[in-house]
Amino acid sequence: MKEFFTKKMFRLAFWVLTLIAAKDGYAQQTVNGSVLSETNEGMPGVNIVLKGTTNGTTTDVDGKFVITVPGPESVLVISFVGYGTEEFTVGNQSQIDVRLTPDIASLQEVVVIGYGTQRKQDVTTAVTQVKPNEFVPGAVRNAGELLRGKVAGLTLSTSSGDPDAGVEILLRGITSIYGSSAPLVLIDGYTGDMNSISPNDIESIDVLKDASASAIYGTRGKNGVILITTKKAKAGLQPVVEYSGYVATESFNRKANFMDAGDVRARITEGVIDPSYDLGATTDWLDEITRKPINHFHNISLRGGTSLTQYAANVSYQKADGMFIGSNNEEFKLRMDLTHYIIEDKLKVNFNVLKGLQKYGSFNGWTYRQALIRNPTDAVKDENGDWVEHGDQFQYENPLSLIKEQVYDDKSQWTWLTGSMSYFPVDNLELKIVGSQHQWSNETGTYQTKKHISNVRDGRNGVAYVGNGATTENFLDLTADYTKSFGLHRISGLLGYSYIDYTNSGSSITNFNFPTDNFSYHSIEQGRALKEGLSGAGVDSYKSDWKLIGFFGRVGYGFNDKYNVLASVRYEGSSRFGNDNKWGLFPSVSAGWTISKEGFLSDVAAINMLKLRVGYGRTGSISTDPYQSLTRYAYSASQFYFNGTDWVSILQPVANTNPDLGWETNIEYNIGLDFSVVDSRVSGTIDYYDRKLEDLVFDYPVPVPPNLISTTRANAATMTNKGVEISLNIIAVKNDKFEWTTNFNYSLNKNKLKSLSNEKFKVENDFFYAGYTGDPIQMTTHKIEVGKAIGSFYGYKSVGLEEDPDNAGEGTWLIQGANGEVKPIADATEDDRQILGNGLPQWYLAWNNYMKYGNFDMSITMRGAFDYQVLNFQRMFYENPTIVYNRLRTSYDKIDGLTLASPQSYVSYYIEDGDFWKIDNVTIGYNFNRDKTKTFKNARVYIAGSNLATITGYKGIDPEVTRTGLAPGNDDRDKYPTTRTFTLGVNLTF
Repeated sequence: MKEFFTKKMFRLAFWVLTLIAAKDGYAQQTVNGSVLSETNEGMPGVNIVLKGTTNGTTTDVDGKFVITVPGPESVLVISFVGYGTEEFTVGNQSQIDVRLTPDIASLQEVVVIGYGTQRKQDVTTAVTQVKPNEFVPGAVRNAGELLRGKVAGLTLSTSSGDPDAGVEILLRGITSIYGSSAPLVLIDGYTGDMNSISPNDIESIDVLKDASASAIYGTRGKNGVILITTKKAKAGLQPVVEYSGYVATESFNRKANFMDAGDVRARITEGVIDPSYDLGATTDWLDEITRKPINHFHNISLRGGTSLTQYAANVSYQKADGMFIGSNNEEFKLRMDLTHYIIEDKLKVNFNVLKGLQKYGSFNGWTYRQALIRNPTDAVKDENGDWVEHGDQFQYENPLSLIKEQVYDDKSQWTWLTGSMSYFPVDNLELKIVGSQHQWSNETGTYQTKKHISNVRDGRNGVAYVGNGATTENFLDLTADYTKSFGLHRISGLLGYSYIDYTNSGSSITNFNFPTDNFSYHSIEQGRALKEGLSGAGVDSYKSDWKLIGFFGRVGYGFNDKYNVLASVRYEGSSRFGNDNKWGLFPSVSAGWTISKEGFLSDVAAINMLKLRVGYGRTGSISTDPYQSLTRYAYSASQFYFNGTDWVSILQPVANTNPDLGWETNIEYNIGLDFSVVDSRVSGTIDYYDRKLEDLVFDYPVPVPPNLISTTRANAATMTNKGVEISLNIIAVKNDKFEWTTNFNYSLNKNKLKSLSNEKFKVENDFFYAGYTGDPIQMTTHKIEVGKAIGSFYGYKSVGLEEDPDNAGEGTWLIQGANGEVKPIADATEDDRQILGNGLPQWYLAWNNYMKYGNFDMSITMRGAFDYQVLNFQRMFYENPTIVYNRLRTSYDKIDGLTLASPQSYVSYYIEDGDFWKIDNVTIGYNFNRDKTKTFKNARVYIAGSNLATITGYKGIDPEVTRTGLAPGNDDRDKYPTTRTFTLGVNLTF
């Protein structure tokens, strides 16, 4: 680990934080105080500054503060966004209680939108903001898990227990056939992912759900946008150091119910398994390849500054071992942000650096499969200490030897450098230039020893692989932003230019036949296979690049805080498009009407706020790699003997040119209603959207000649997504002793493939297949068909078993034929396959609860997905008594009074309803009284449990399976099982 996380990096981070934190102090008189709102509630985050200086502090979560001042003549300036500023002379008081009153004219709560912010009351688009107090607490792998169940229409699922697995994200449904449906993730305005930033370094996450909100991002905004804002320092903030950390352990949420040695011997006694299957040992193969991990996370942040200079720094370290031996994830992240004002506050300069290092192991699904199907009466090693293998049995290997006889190292690092300069020539106008470079690199090294079963079987003396990849992404943004309020009017305007330059390159080497295992993959040139030109050894390299240029603008107008209009347009060009279609125009317009401010509702005391929103937008996405619009050639794997001396590869065409290849388009209408009633104790939003996705990319058949190959990639397909999203927030109880806030969000999505063809590009059929069962069944699992939703399972509908006349009590599958007749599966044809369900949930529901009693707090997150099906691969492959390897205990359960005698088959019997309701997270915390913890400004300890319980009728491990791509709902037999996590954590503020 030394090469990954060196002592020098520790020292660098320590001294940087120490030097920044070194400040001159003063101490003559200590003042305790509290700041209350107009409703006598403690206000957290209020700024308290000693007038005439930059020394200050902020209130804690209960609105309390402590500050040291020079003497009785000191004056405290107390301010908070949306409230009037108050000044108090300290005098001889040791306790000051301040009540702030709202200031309607001041800047009110804002949400982050594209290239800026907007007052929350002025929002006209479908935007949802999530703050840290609403994040999913406890042990999370990355920022994505913070949002699980928090935003209506945004579905985030972790279908794998692998510590290196990402979070699958969908926003308002599947949006592409060939490309990705994942939303764009921006961190402080620039492209990133959910793993780039420490979860504890996030100030807020804003989700732009509809096209009128995301259109300003043009060809990157089709699938919606997630804007992550990192924590920044505030002017006049006394240095604040925060530490948060936890230790966690996990276990499998549920295990596959395979036979153990006792079950095998019982079946032998019953006469259903041959006695020769008992090999004399007792081995729990899953236990052999698993462990009980102890994981931990640490995060230190520092923020402070004066009216001229603000700084923030954050360091985090995470170590997560998976349940399977060899699966792990270790990360170090450092971010520093510095802002300085010069020229009498006319010029603001900002510099930001983000550094990340990651080392992770590999989960091998094949190894997991071998542990499941391995005979539980077989031994791990023989009497000589050698691995027990059975080379004569097909696809049957010792799972522990697969782990122990292989080395796998994977390391990544990323560096983001961002600098910006803002000039304020006149009030309300900001001219800004931002330059940023994101670098990412990866190194992978693997080695399989001479004892690895694949090398023993194939006669290879060790196999080594070394690979590396790197990307560099350069950004340049120029913007002019103007806002002005006068009388009852409020106007805003934005003009900008954006440039992105992206380069991707890498190389790899594979070699085998090594003289020794001692060097692992670190001396790959010692292998003889490359020198001897043996098949399977080789060298590879690649490089690609692309550019994206955009011009954009936005104007907004608001009148009397009652009527608001926002319009934007982006004109953008990409080098990845065809020569005749490189530029696109992406407009949007939205409007809001705050109905509650109208006279006819002024006397309705129960309605605090009621606002109607409507929006239209056109966005795009680039769903193809670079050079896809060009004629491309590649060397074939096959060779021919040339001139009697050399073997030569064939250069052959692999793609036709298409000068019209362009972006996929989303045309979306959204209508929404925001409301707040009953003294604002009940609030929420309702949105209805209608998305038409045009020009979707697909590979179309074309004649040869004149084309070079038989397919051309083109924009011709059309899809729709329609849905409803409802979010409801309720302050159920709020008094001096107990508080309870509850939140519900619901989303419904209806997807349909409208067409696959247009006038120029057509398919022979109005359908195609997706998904695959794998060996030995070897069938596709899904049918993508015009007029139907993405995700439809397509196979044989089973109707029971037919008894075998030669083997009483045994039966083979009967299926429903194309004309409704019942027939044996042995007589089935392709025409007998039919739609068997759909793997995409039709609707989602989440219920979040936040409670506080005295110093205790508690949060409960629950969520569910409904009206969908799951293809249970483990049952399909292993709930079958005819297989020669280990199988599920349920293999011998009767079906229609018969024992199954059919070989493994894809039939509807293995497609189950996937509906579930999860108790996703429960966290209980205790906040220490500040007057009893002089060392800390705030101190909190908590315990948390994640994935605690699942209510479902699904018989597999977890009904929350992959929902992205064209084959959602396939519960892969080799999938890393999900886990239940328990966490003990602490949050400290100094």
